[in-house]
Amino acid sequence: MPHALTLSVWALLAATVGAAPDADFEWVGQRVMLKESATPQVGSRKLEWSSVPMPAAVDKVNGQWLWLGSAWVKQDQVVLLDDAPDYYSQLIGRGDAANRLVGYALRGVAWLAKREYDNAIKDLSEGIRLAPSNSSFFTMRGKAYYGKHLYDAALADFTEAIRLDPGNLVAYNDRGTTWSAKGEYPKAFQQFNEVLRRAPTNALAFANRGTNWFKQDEYDKALADLDRSIKLDPKQSFAYANRGRVYMKLGDYPEAMADYDKAIAMAPHDWPAYNGRARILATAPDFAYHLRDGKHAVQTAKKACELSDWSEWICLATLAAAYAETGDFESAVEWQTKAMEMSQPAEPRDQRENEHRMALYKDGKPYHEAVAARRSEDASDDSQPKD
Repeated sequence: MPHALTLSVWALLAATVGAAPDADFEWVGQRVMLKESATPQVGSRKLEWSSVPMPAAVDKVNGQWLWLGSAWVKQDQVVLLDDAPDYYSQLIGRGDAANRLVGYALRGVAWLAKREYDNAIKDLSEGIRLAPSNSSFFTMRGKAYYGKHLYDAALADFTEAIRLDPGNLVAYNDRGTTWSAKGEYPKAFQQFNEVLRRAPTNALAFANRGTNWFKQDEYDKALADLDRSIKLDPKQSFAYANRGRVYMKLGDYPEAMADYDKAIAMAPHDWPAYNGRARILATAPDFAYHLRDGKHAVQTAKKACELSDWSEWICLATLAAAYAETGDFESAVEWQTKAMEMSQPAEPRDQRENEHRMALYKDGKPYHEAVAARRSEDASDDSQPKD
């Protein structure tokens, strides 16, 4: 599932290098990183740059000021995400220890956002060498390992981050997400419940726990947690995308499509909502056949594949289903084969579904969803997972 990339506080520095784009540059929608000298503001209150999640998307512009969703920052205090690695390389090259440390941290975050995980691991490992007691470097490197589906390495880093800083709730959340990816659902619940014990309004933990319920086919409980997450933080695009998955399983396709559309509008660079939308367009069940649009499904599935760097099996499988809906079963078999050849999925039921889809495509038939029945009448927030 998507993760919010956040950065812990390091010392503020004063120097600035590099140049900002021209004043008439189209800023809205651009993803940016902050320069180390940036001073975000909310009204007259000045914040530290580390209080703004990075990368941030520009929501609106007011003269020389950019609204990044949580604060205003001047145009000359940001760098476009695509230019960020070069900018932070200059910072690292200045030679003093403080600049190098912040430079490796921010360049590592930029590589993470660009899904260049090997570069991220290299930079964050250097950060760990320079500051071995800094919990945030381990947290961020764990995210990079997770992105490469190296779950044991990710778990080791999240665990070390927590050892160094027992209050690092991001690492608890990420450790839970990693256990969930490994199919260890009770262990994942332990992490999310621990976060909520310490921080009962932690929106990320509710979203992650809701996804864990979804994986156990507890759709009402999943919906309750995701609703709570969105109520606490309406800006979480991945929570909308994950809630869309639940609505699909419950057969509420209009709500699912609305959530996917909202997630795409909020985070047009994230792949899960595109994948979910493409899946509806390709595989909607018979009672929602009017939503099927094979040609549009192929376009949307390709977008999901591109945004995920063609590295997520589920996106390739959706592309295969989209081709099948157009009647191009040769392409469907080709992409389904590629999806099944990847190191994922690890879960047996995903493997069984992929085999079922392949059999359909080879027989010249499209794949359409079978909607699951609701399993739970009790969707209370304090429900505990079954052992």
